[in-house]
Amino acid sequence: MGLHVEVVGFLASLLSLVLWWPQAARVWRYRHDGSRLGGVSLPTQVLLLANAALWAVYALLTGSFWVGAPGLVNAPLAVATIAVLLRSRERERAPL
Repeated sequence: MGLHVEVVGFLASLLSLVLWWPQAARVWRYRHDGSRLGGVSLPTQVLLLANAALWAVYALLTGSFWVGAPGLVNAPLAVATIAVLLRSRERERAPL
C-alpha cells in the first residue's frame, strides 16, 4: 500500500476519534449527574461497541490496520460510557 493510502486511513481514523470525543467527554463530565445524561442513548452505545468489534474483525481479516484503528479508542470509550450510564440510571431508580 502506498503512503498516500496510509495517510488517508490515518486521517479517517483520526476523524472517527474526533467525532466521538465530545460525547465521551460529556459523559465523563456528568458521570455523577444522571439527569444530565438523559440524552445519551444506551442502545447507540451498544451499537457503537458492536460496530467497533465488527470493524476490528474486518481489519484483521483484510490486514488493514487503519480500518480497525478507531475501534481501539472507540470500543473502550463505549464500554466506559455504557458502565457510566448503567450506574447513573441505577442510582436514579434506587429508593432513597
